[in-house]
Amino acid sequence: AFLAALWPASLQAKAPCGPATPAPSPLPAASAVHGSDAVASADAKSELEIGQPLYQMGDDIYTIDRSGTLFYYFQANKDGTAKVKKEIRYSRNLWNDCAQLKVRIPFVTRYPVVGNTYSGLSNIELGYAYGVKSKPFDHTLEFRVTVPTAVNNVDSLDTQLKGFYTVKWKQPGWALSYTNEYDQTIIRPPGASYNSYYEGWLQVPDYILVPEVPGLKLSAVYNYRVLFDSGGIWKGALGGTLFGSINNLALSVTDTWGLGDHGLWRYKFEGNATARF
Repeated sequence: AFLAALWPASLQAKAPCGPATPAPSPLPAASAVHGSDAVASADAKSELEIGQPLYQMGDDIYTIDRSGTLFYYFQANKDGTAKVKKEIRYSRNLWNDCAQLKVRIPFVTRYPVVGNTYSGLSNIELGYAYGVKSKPFDHTLEFRVTVPTAVNNVDSLDTQLKGFYTVKWKQPGWALSYTNEYDQTIIRPPGASYNSYYEGWLQVPDYILVPEVPGLKLSAVYNYRVLFDSGGIWKGALGGTLFGSINNLALSVTDTWGLGDHGLWRYKFEGNATARF
């Protein structure tokens, strides 16, 4: 039934989303917004797309007609370089509230150890997501393709296919979510880098800080990556995220620090604001 919903007989009939009766929650093996941008694995990119609970698994921004997001991150790498990414995101429902079309337009600034700072448009991403929510359990399947639109050498010009599966278990007063991501270069022109890795993002417990403000939540986050393009090296980061929502607006900030010699980065700050309309 889930696969059939991915390809409805008529795209013109806007049907309601979600199961008729809530399915029981499966037992989690392990358990966003995010999610990763298209750069070489050695550059330890970001966007742990859940991560950002706003974009993939947000409690209040998930099943909407349209949403726009402004995303920002600063990333200090272990080799002394740094990167700033500013991104405009747009999401729109298709034939029902579960199916969504997603577009991401990023702008990147790089700070080398030696030489001048350089900036430009990075690789645009186009995606399709299908998510189902129920009282105890949410899950989302998403695919994205990264189009080689980068200028001024801010990112590699390889074409990537990305797959995501995000799950969220919800209980009174807390929640646990986990995003699986796999990124793979499918077209690699001369001079472009090759990317192949698995990424996981764990977020828990979505603790409500103030009972009178249930939209304000705090979580610890654990992000890691297994780099198949570098002999299966593991890299990780640990931190926390603060998420707040009111009416049609949601905000989040996330801080993470790389773990030891195999840290994804030295330090990273992420922030985004999402509005639905």
